[in-house]
Amino acid sequence: MKKKLTALLCTAALLLSLLAVPASAGNSLFFLSLNDTLAPQSAQTTPIQHGGWVYVPVTAFSSRVTGVNFGIYYGFSESGDNLMFYNLSGKTMTFDLINGTATAVNSDPPVPGTVVRQNGIYYVPAYALCRYFGLTYSFYNTEYGPLLRMKDGNVILSDSLFISSASSMMRSQYNSYNQSQNSSGTTTPTTPSTPQPVTPEPVENAPKFSLYLGLRANGETDLTAALNALASVQATAVVFFPADKLTDCAGQLRQAAGRGHKVGLIPAGDTPQEKLESIRAGSRLVAQILRQEVWFVLGSDQTLSDAGYLCWSPGLTPSAGGTAAEIYESIVSFGGRTSSGRVLLDCRTAGTVLSGVLSRLSQDGDTFLSPRETRY
Repeated sequence: MKKKLTALLCTAALLLSLLAVPASAGNSLFFLSLNDTLAPQSAQTTPIQHGGWVYVPVTAFSSRVTGVNFGIYYGFSESGDNLMFYNLSGKTMTFDLINGTATAVNSDPPVPGTVVRQNGIYYVPAYALCRYFGLTYSFYNTEYGPLLRMKDGNVILSDSLFISSASSMMRSQYNSYNQSQNSSGTTTPTTPSTPQPVTPEPVENAPKFSLYLGLRANGETDLTAALNALASVQATAVVFFPADKLTDCAGQLRQAAGRGHKVGLIPAGDTPQEKLESIRAGSRLVAQILRQEVWFVLGSDQTLSDAGYLCWSPGLTPSAGGTAAEIYESIVSFGGRTSSGRVLLDCRTAGTVLSGVLSRLSQDGDTFLSPRETRY
C-alpha cells in the first residue's frame, strides 16, 4: 500500500512539473497558439505565470479577438462577483472572484480555481479550462520563450510541425520585442494586431485545381476572420448576402466590397417570382449602400437568369462545422481536379480553419480565380 501511494505521488508530481512554468519563463516572451494560429504579443492574448501555473486572458477564448472559435463562451454575473465559462453542450465552469474558488457542472472543482487580475485584465487557468472543455493542452520551451498551445478537433499541424513552421514568426516577434526594449525601455512588444495563421507544409505531387470561391454571409456572423483568411492567400470571392436582411448588413457589404470582393445576393421567397422580387429589391438597397449594381445570385433559377442575373451555383459546399482536415479533403477530392470548380464557404467556419485550408491549397499549387461578370 505504501509503495502504491508513493507511486501515485510521484505520478502527480511529474504531471505538475509538466504543467507548471519554469521560473525563467517570466523573463522572456510568452507565446500562445490556438490550433494552427500563433497569437500576437498583446495584452488580450499573451499568457502569464502565476503560482507555477499558466494563465491566459479571458479574451483568449473570444473568437472576435483571436479568430478561433473553440465553442467556449464567457461572461460575468450581474453582480460582477462570478466569471462563468460555458458551451452549448451544458458544461459550465464558474469562478467566484470574491472567494477565489471555482466549481464545474458534473466535475470535480478545477485546479487551480482562482482568477488573476492584472492591469484590469482577468486571467484564467489554462489547464483547468482545457481539461474541462475537452481541449488539448501542450506546453513547450522554445529558444524564443515558452509556448502554450491549446487545440481542438480543427487542428491540422502536429506540435512539432507547428513549432517548426512558426519559428520564423516567433523569431520576428522576439526581435521586435528586443528592439522595443533597447530603443525605448518599454516591456511591451510591438506585434501585429491580428493572429497570423501558420502555413501548413505543402503536399508533394498534389494535383492542381482552379477554384472560384464564394462566401455565404448570414447578416449575423462577423466577416472579418473569413475575409482575413481569403486575404492570406490573396484570393477574391463572391460574398453572398441574404436579400431580405440587407438593412442589417450595410457595414459588412462595405467591408466585403472595400476589400475587393464581388457582392452577390441570396434570394428569399418560395416561388420564382418571389425570389425575383427579393433580388430586385435587394439590388436597389445595395445600389444605395455601395453605389454599384449587383449581378451575382446564389443558386440556379431560370427566372433569375432570364432577368439578366448571373446564377452562381456551387459544385461543393463544405459543412460550416467541418474540421480543417475534413474541408481540405472534400475540396481535394472535388471534381476531376483538371478544370475549374466553384466552392461555397460559410462565414460561420472559424477563421483559423479557413486560413489553414486555403493556405494548404495554395501550397499544393491550386489557383484561386478572380470572379468576373463574364467569368465565374
